[in-house]
Amino acid sequence: MLKICKECGIEKNISDFYQGRKDCKNCKNAKARQWRKDNPQNTERHLARMRKRTKERRYGVTQEQFDQMLLNQNNKCKICDIEFNGSKFTHIDHCHKTNTVRGLLCNNCNMALGQFGDNTDIMGMAIKYLKIS
Repeated sequence: MLKICKECGIEKNISDFYQGRKDCKNCKNAKARQWRKDNPQNTERHLARMRKRTKERRYGVTQEQFDQMLLNQNNKCKICDIEFNGSKFTHIDHCHKTNTVRGLLCNNCNMALGQFGDNTDIMGMAIKYLKIS
């Protein structure tokens, strides 16, 4: 099924449109990119609100609790001890089985745990491998 984009006037497949939109995904995304470029202060405020809501919804952690966790960890990653620099890449680590929050991690440590699937046996084998290499 085809549809004409109201923005660029090109006839495109219906899958090239977000549901209920009259402009195609390319045009809509280009407008959004331009708006973010023209309104950086609004974009940063919006992202900060989204991060706050995600902490609360996904992990049940309020901003005050998050700030206290940072303080308790001396503003450092719980695994590698690297200092957080106010980055948006400070991750709330949690057990995927119980959803219990374990601490705050840097991006690299969080990704590493995720890649190992939180499996301590595999992580132990990786440590053995690194020691013999």
